[in-house]
Amino acid sequence: MAYEVNRFLDTTLSVNDTGKIVINDDGLNNETSLALVGKYYVGYGETIAQNSISLLENFASDTAPTNPIEGQLWWEPSAQVLNVRHAQEWMGIDANSVVTLRDDTQAAGQGTHKVVVERANGYPVSIISDEQFVMNAAEPIHDKFLDGGTGSITTIKTGINLNTETSKAMKFHGTATTAQYADIDELYTSDEEYEAGTVLIMNLQNAGDEQGTDKEYEVTQCTHELDPGQIGVVTTDPALLMNSALEGTTVGVALLGRVPVKVTGQVSKGDRMVTAEKHGHAQSEFYVGDFNYRHVIGRALENKQTTGPGVIEVIVGVK
Repeated sequence: MAYEVNRFLDTTLSVNDTGKIVINDDGLNNETSLALVGKYYVGYGETIAQNSISLLENFASDTAPTNPIEGQLWWEPSAQVLNVRHAQEWMGIDANSVVTLRDDTQAAGQGTHKVVVERANGYPVSIISDEQFVMNAAEPIHDKFLDGGTGSITTIKTGINLNTETSKAMKFHGTATTAQYADIDELYTSDEEYEAGTVLIMNLQNAGDEQGTDKEYEVTQCTHELDPGQIGVVTTDPALLMNSALEGTTVGVALLGRVPVKVTGQVSKGDRMVTAEKHGHAQSEFYVGDFNYRHVIGRALENKQTTGPGVIEVIVGVK
């Protein structure tokens, strides 16, 4: 004789739904994602065991389980999201989940990092981490956070890391009211890596020929005084960094704002700073002859009494 089992009755979905499942003798009922065993069914052990495993792993699969019912759970491994069935739709409930990510040095159980993955409708929007590491390429969300949205490297930095997939183009929307740092930077290709405070000029020696040959790099350190090709100062902690996806040997160049600058000679607050013969350094306007606005890097924000090299704060971009 067939028997009935009760389930949640959602009258908003079907007015004719009785909220019961009828299971006939000698057979299996497949109205749900489980195979429900009827009386006298031969070989029921395997079916019950399979049902138990499916429940334990929450129907783990990249494909949603068939015949789902209200309140059912489904683990989606590729997206690392736990979903719940509601109103005939799957809804991700693992929106802000603490997960363990491997880095590119993982070996013998080492090289793992606990982070928070924030999701919207199952899609990973950001990763919050308390440390910096390079994510292992085998992680399912690796390609959604590629450095600059391209290439094959995913560097998770301390703080909030936004998804870099170009199809989504995740951004912060709002009004910035304060900034920890005080300069506006842009990345440029350079002939080598330079220390913060190094004064840079445009590389005009490899500017290309009539056939359009590309220059080898865009900036290099200054090497003589009053160079009209000065472009800015190397900085490492910008308030805003533009062109951040640039690849190769690059430096962040402060185009505007207050930054530490390598200088040589005495300086008075308010002096206009120009390039010096000492490589990568600036000097006060009072050490040179005639100059114009093209030579000016910025204006000194403090005094320097010594004649040798040192570092002072300068407002870059102010002529």
